[in-house]
Amino acid sequence: MPKAWTVLAAMLLAWAGGAQAAQKVTLLTSWKAQAEHGGYYTAVAKGYYSACGLDVTIRPGGPMVDQKQLLAAGAVDLIQTSYTDDAFALNAAGFKARGVAAFFQKNPQILMTHPGNGVNSLADMKGKPIMISVGLRATVWPFLREKYGFTDSQMRSYTGQLQPWLVDPQAIQQGLITNEPFQVQKQTGTWPKSFLLADNGYGAYASLIVVPQKMIDETPKAVQCFVDGSISGWNDFLKDPAPGLALIRKDNPDNPDDLVAYVVKTLKDQGIIENAETAKHGLGTMSDERWQSHFEMLAKAGVVPKGLDYRQAYTLQFVNKRHGM
Repeated sequence: MPKAWTVLAAMLLAWAGGAQAAQKVTLLTSWKAQAEHGGYYTAVAKGYYSACGLDVTIRPGGPMVDQKQLLAAGAVDLIQTSYTDDAFALNAAGFKARGVAAFFQKNPQILMTHPGNGVNSLADMKGKPIMISVGLRATVWPFLREKYGFTDSQMRSYTGQLQPWLVDPQAIQQGLITNEPFQVQKQTGTWPKSFLLADNGYGAYASLIVVPQKMIDETPKAVQCFVDGSISGWNDFLKDPAPGLALIRKDNPDNPDDLVAYVVKTLKDQGIIENAETAKHGLGTMSDERWQSHFEMLAKAGVVPKGLDYRQAYTLQFVNKRHGM
């Protein structure tokens, strides 16, 4: 075969191999499609995943979706979870998985109450009824119990609806700084008093990407591709939400412009995605110190076994590389 044809054949084979190389993966998010997932949808919209060999499908979560169970069963490839705790829980249950990037440096979880009722700090909530979900009873509540002396007798059922809170001036309930305060202001014209747990000692990461150890071992380039693509997606979403928002609304039309604008502003103003650490290391950064301190708090509270090797629940292999900076 002439040399020119040999070169051409090699080029065609390389092209064909590249065309077939896209690895299909499914990301399961923590909730219905919303602006808090904007970076991942932007990465899909702008081709950041496909550029490095991934064909990513985003599967929205919801109130009846068990992320950990679906990951362990192999029904999805990655999960975007709201709490560091989920990575510990998977390993404690015998399923090897690791957090590989944390896109929310601050967990957006809040407790909120009404203005003018005498509650001016988390410490003031001790002994008062608090509406809290089953999920938060195993994550946030041990922290509140340990640091602020809350007791289990304070817990009340949380329906996910604002109405019980709205009609009781003394009510306290959980929420997200990116959502419930805006909804309260929109319905009542008054902003609630919001206490961001991350500003009061709760060190859990959020929007944490958790991946099975098997995927890390067998296709580390795919994991790196997803992390880097997500970093690029979040960088872009904070500047221009429109491309990601168009895909979000296909999955969930209930994302009005005013709410999206509030979410993006709050993510920026509260330092949820960008902070001093991301300025050094890039978005998605994590540290050994934060993983260790959060594990120690959970172990002391009896949420995870004290003998668990917490280092098996995360890896810094894919972050802290200043990608996108």
